[in-house]
Amino acid sequence: MTLQEDLKAKALALISQQMANWVVDIQRQISDHQGNLVRALDELNESVARYDEKINEGDIEMAMAEVVATMPPPAPVGPGFDQLKASIAAVDKGTSLSEVLTHLVNEVSKYVDRAAMFIVKGPSAIGWYARGVEPADVVKQVNVPLNADTVLRNVNNSRHALRGSLQHSPGTMQALARLGGSPQAVLAVPLILRDKLAAILYCDTQQEEVPGPVADLVEILVGYAGKTIDMLSLAPKTGPSAPTAAPAPAAPAPRAAAPRPAAAAPPAVVQDTGGSTVMFNAQQIRSMNPAATPARAAAAPPPLPAMSPEETKQHEDAKRFARLVVSEIKLYNEAKVNEGRRNKDIYERLKEDIERGRQMYADRVAANVRDSTNYFYDELVRILAGGDQSALGPM
Repeated sequence: MTLQEDLKAKALALISQQMANWVVDIQRQISDHQGNLVRALDELNESVARYDEKINEGDIEMAMAEVVATMPPPAPVGPGFDQLKASIAAVDKGTSLSEVLTHLVNEVSKYVDRAAMFIVKGPSAIGWYARGVEPADVVKQVNVPLNADTVLRNVNNSRHALRGSLQHSPGTMQALARLGGSPQAVLAVPLILRDKLAAILYCDTQQEEVPGPVADLVEILVGYAGKTIDMLSLAPKTGPSAPTAAPAPAAPAPRAAAPRPAAAAPPAVVQDTGGSTVMFNAQQIRSMNPAATPARAAAAPPPLPAMSPEETKQHEDAKRFARLVVSEIKLYNEAKVNEGRRNKDIYERLKEDIERGRQMYADRVAANVRDSTNYFYDELVRILAGGDQSALGPM
């Protein structure tokens, strides 16, 4: 071995020995530090535990309460119960089918951009009254076939409310294009009368959707309006009665009948062919009133200057029922009524509906009231003929 090789070997051996010593020393130091770190962590845990025992939860609760008290109240997410109560009170003011539906549309228009009532007649939904549409009467020019692909057809078939985007129903946008505007979302709610779908309330808005709370409120109002109309046909609303201790005020004698053609024999009940505009036929009315007041056996005596409270109620009920039946005829036949007024032939155009309504009135109202008054005929003149008796034409 040469001298150079010998020096190289000794140098490598020395370096290896020193590095081994360093590794042992480093491992020892690491072990010492690990032990120190464990002891420090144990001491820290003990300190934290002692601080946790010193926390005053009462002070924390008071601080949180102060922060909450300074926060503004959350914004309402929809119409509240006060608004619902006010709208129900407004709908309840209606004393006839048309009045109830008018109040309903007016109230719903407060919560959506536009609201329109469509009357279901045969195979079509016919525009009747709207709010938020300009001009307002344009809705009467809208006639939507119920077999067309629109939200009205879906509601008619399902008898359930529908809420969604108009972008998903191009047929609806096309059918209602005459109403104008650029609505984005729609809500349609069925109006059920005596288990029959009588109308559909259509609502739309330029928002992305009709909010859920608003949709719920509208459905409640439509359901309440339907029950109100049903109750009008069963038990007309009366004012508060006078205290029993006070004498009943003298009521005026029934007013003289408006002149009309001589009374003929009671008309036969017209069979419903499916195009009827009066919701309830005579059989339904009898089933609604199984305990109707029986006709008197003897001829009714001449009217007295004053009526008893019971007789007064009978007359008020008869007036209300006549108004309900005739207003419903007008509701479903606006165009025919207007044409009949111009041509003085309303009866000829609406003979079937008028006679059906007359039969319903005869089945509902007590004979003593029918024999001494002409309430049904009076409402024909007032509601259908607009106060012009000649507009009814020959009867």
